[in-house]
Amino acid sequence: MDCTKTLRLRIKDKHATVLAAMAREVNQVWNFCNETSHRAIRERHQFLTGYDLQKLTNGFSKC
Repeated sequence: MDCTKTLRLRIKDKHATVLAAMAREVNQVWNFCNETSHRAIRERHQFLTGYDLQKLTNGFSKC
């Protein structure tokens, strides 16, 4: 018998601005990786691995 548990959370309003800013930053990195991968495939016919993308996004956490 499988049992699935669900966790429900309510984020307080004071944390909403911080979480929204963090979501924007993650979205920027995601979009950068998608665009870079697409360009590499289109222009050089080369698929970028996770290691390649990690090297390219290494400095994003400091921005």
